[in-house]
Amino acid sequence: MYKTDKNLWKASTFILALMLVLCIFWYFYKDSRSAENFEEMVAHVVEAEEYADSLDIDEGTPSELEPIRRAFSVNKGDTFYKIMQQNGISESQAHDILSASNKFFDLSKVLPGHELVLVFSADNSSLIELDYEISDLARLRVIMSQKEVQAETYYVEKVLQPTYTGAVKQIQHTVKRGDNLYYILKENGVCDYQIDLAVKSVKKVYNLSGIVPGNTMNIWITEESPIRLAKLIYEIDALNFLEVKPENASFTATRHRLEVDVRYERTDGSISSSLYESAILAGVSPEVIMELTDIFAWDINFFTDIRQGDTYTVLYEKYYAEETFKGYGRVIAARFMNQGQEHVAVYFNNGEGIKGYYDDKGKPIQKLFLKAPLNYRRISSGFSYNRMHPVYHKMSPHLGVDYAAPSGTPIVALGDGKVIFKGWSSGFGESLRIQHRNGYITYYGHLSRYARGMTKGKHVKQGDVIGYVGMTGVATGPHLDFRVKYNGEFVNPLKLKSVTGPPLKGDSLVKFKEESAVNLSMLDDPSLNNDQKLSSIDKSL
Repeated sequence: MYKTDKNLWKASTFILALMLVLCIFWYFYKDSRSAENFEEMVAHVVEAEEYADSLDIDEGTPSELEPIRRAFSVNKGDTFYKIMQQNGISESQAHDILSASNKFFDLSKVLPGHELVLVFSADNSSLIELDYEISDLARLRVIMSQKEVQAETYYVEKVLQPTYTGAVKQIQHTVKRGDNLYYILKENGVCDYQIDLAVKSVKKVYNLSGIVPGNTMNIWITEESPIRLAKLIYEIDALNFLEVKPENASFTATRHRLEVDVRYERTDGSISSSLYESAILAGVSPEVIMELTDIFAWDINFFTDIRQGDTYTVLYEKYYAEETFKGYGRVIAARFMNQGQEHVAVYFNNGEGIKGYYDDKGKPIQKLFLKAPLNYRRISSGFSYNRMHPVYHKMSPHLGVDYAAPSGTPIVALGDGKVIFKGWSSGFGESLRIQHRNGYITYYGHLSRYARGMTKGKHVKQGDVIGYVGMTGVATGPHLDFRVKYNGEFVNPLKLKSVTGPPLKGDSLVKFKEESAVNLSMLDDPSLNNDQKLSSIDKSL
């Protein structure tokens, strides 16, 4: 028994010794491999650095990169803590920001629509700045550092400096019915202060409260908040535009006229039904047609005097800017053959206050009175000392002319003058009287209503709308009872003499003959039926 135990002890001792030897061998073997691995690792790092140097790449460190900005508008129902939580800001940091800013502004009362900007470090690991829009001109800035949180308020420039170099964006707006400047600018973020200042600053140049539907308005505003107006251009018409720019803490406006080329076009035609229909079929613009009728309105009544076979020729301006058609200008010369009688008109301006249309002899086309005070359908009753009254059925004088026309037809002043009576006049109903020079007074009766602003004492120009056809007073249908008194006595309006101003004389007549010869030559030149650019001639006056 004892011998067996002794053998087991020897065997155990041998096994322990063997295990010890193996452990010692493993220890030295591992160290040698680690050394080899270390040498290989060092060699690899050196090779990697050399490779990076050969590429010459500088990726920069996070501290050298731009911070990350997140800008958004506060939504209805948002709270400061909710916004902070949504952007990964801890409640404790949000509390620190709120505490630091309380003496300037209570961030717990952020308002919907106001801008909030959060600035994060380049690696997006921490919030370093907060910027909040308190009002149009005041903002709150909170800066976070490792040591403390600092808050301050600052004020932005009320009006953009002309030297501003930041980014701006352009907005093109076509004016719609019901639009106004305040609505357009406010919709694009411009504050009330700037809008009010812009309107007041440009009022002497152009009234921006009267913008026209269909015209274009281009607006330039800053991309950064708060939004400030950098420039505004409004299209007044085809040839004129208004430019508004910031200057000296306010705005200044300049009215510009496009540089245009003047081209001339000639059209002629024969009338089969009416001048308007004939000219439209010939491709003449309605604007030119209306000006043509205005020019000859003193000599021709285009509603009663026109006959089939009458002919016309007209030379007029067309304006182009950079080969784009911008509109029609003035009629330069015209000829109208009415019932075999020739009427000629040539425009003339001597640059010294004498301007208008003259015949080929230099006599002014404009007369003291128009042919008629309205566009009428027919004459329902003429001038008579003994007429059967259509209502009272007895003979009585009718010292005027009744022009039958639909109710509401505009009535114009026969000539320049002053309103000496406005109101109800016995059987004439609503009526007007206008006093003219040389002893003439014109009477307008049975009006349905008066033109806006028509008052006793008002001075009117020939052709101004003064009222509208009706049948007030004693009348059997809508018409204008028109009368003319000369030196205290009524005279037949249809037999008024054509009284004109003085003809051209002296140097003005010489200059007129030179210019009219050129214009009448163009009027008779069929090659001008197509556009011809004559930019060297200035007819813009």
